Amino acid sequence: MAYPKQLISSLADNLNEALVNFFEIEHLKVFPIYSNLNDLIADTLWEYVKEETGKSELKSIYGVQVKMRRQKKSRWLKAQQENIEKYEITNKKHPFYSIQHNFEILPGHSFLKIYDAKDVESTIKKYNTAINEWAQNDKSLLIEYPLISDKTRNQIMSSFQIDLIINLIDSIIVYWDGNIEAYFAKKPEILLDTPFFAPNRYSVPLQKSVDSYVADLISFDAENTVFQMLVSGDSEHIEDRQKLKVFDSKDNQILLTLINNIKLDFYESRAITIEIGTLAKALNSRPNKRCYEDVKTRLHTMAGTTFRLYSKDNPEEALLTFNFFDNVMTPEKDGKEYAIVTFGNILFDAVTKKQMIAVTASSYNSLELDLSRLLYHNLQKERITLSSSSIPNEDGYLVKSYDYSYFQRIILFKKRKKADNILLIKQTLDEFVEKKIALAKYEYQQSKGAFTLYFYNLTDDEKSDLIPKNYEMGSGTQLELEDIWE
Repeated sequence: MAYPKQLISSLADNLNEALVNFFEIEHLKVFPIYSNLNDLIADTLWEYVKEETGKSELKSIYGVQVKMRRQKKSRWLKAQQENIEKYEITNKKHPFYSIQHNFEILPGHSFLKIYDAKDVESTIKKYNTAINEWAQNDKSLLIEYPLISDKTRNQIMSSFQIDLIINLIDSIIVYWDGNIEAYFAKKPEILLDTPFFAPNRYSVPLQKSVDSYVADLISFDAENTVFQMLVSGDSEHIEDRQKLKVFDSKDNQILLTLINNIKLDFYESRAITIEIGTLAKALNSRPNKRCYEDVKTRLHTMAGTTFRLYSKDNPEEALLTFNFFDNVMTPEKDGKEYAIVTFGNILFDAVTKKQMIAVTASSYNSLELDLSRLLYHNLQKERITLSSSSIPNEDGYLVKSYDYSYFQRIILFKKRKKADNILLIKQTLDEFVEKKIALAKYEYQQSKGAFTLYFYNLTDDEKSDLIPKNYEMGSGTQLELEDIWE
């Protein structure tokens, strides 16, 4: 397993400056097997963390390494004191031998330049003061030990890695709440080309069928297809049987958060166990009781809802039948509320086969408009496809035009008036351009009713992370859905 290169680059960008400087200075002497710092970060992360990517596991690793750093500091100090007492300063095993030796062989001005002192005694006094301050500071790095140059290359290397892994886990806790998987916001491809979500919640009328309540979702004027939501007749979580609320950006966020909290047992059980509080905080940084109840209601509604796409010519034969979850349980344990969510077969297959589109969580979370968050993964998919199949223009952008129906096929719009929805689309594209996310610019040709989008080309890190050699974009079910809408 290899960690995403984008993750490694982000960790490198947030690394303690002392570690960066030390690597640059000592690269050839101590770290010659690594071509750059990113490679060392990747190796260190894998050596210490491997697949233990959750918050509790990382905190445990962090605690062990902090303890080891304290112990190593104590050993170094003890060995230093013992060698001072055991050996004369003229002996190479004396901690301050190099100071005495340099005093004897160097001109006075050279000694002064190195040690900022004129004699051995004052130099040793300065070193002792620095060593005591270093030892008393629990946050000081092993590589900041004033006598680090006297250690062997292997000792320096292992010490650097202890400092490094502590710093890396610190960053993961600060920026991704201790969950490496949360670096990306991942969404199954199967959800991208069918309008499952609306930017904001609105209600659609329900009709009673034999064993369920049915609502038609009209996103655009499909000539011969009908897209429906079906809710089981015995569902306890439908507040009003006369109408049904469509899924919105909050439901989308709940799904993304569930995916980011998948553990290894999911691949056998198809189930995710997660605190309701984790899902609530994904919707509101300071959730109240009402938010907790809303999350539970949304989960049960998603489990009790089936989507169906069929042709008007043959309503008995579905072109697509889809449900997010097979079942949801929301038990309490030790004063905490949990959700146990079992994924439906289609979503489970998408996760296990890695048929996902990933965007960085930092860029996703920086988007403020609900429509922008819903549209982002679609734009990312377009970037990936174009990077694999198109040549950038003279400005380095990937260019493609989309008509209004493209957006109607992927987003549920409450309003049916085209002009209103065009305005919403422009507002969300403006946000992408202003924040330099996915899009460099766009143009709207009113006469043609078309948007020309200018995408940023994928970076080398993105190409490595997002276009695996064994993965073919648009394969399988996703391609078939596009053909249906066409």
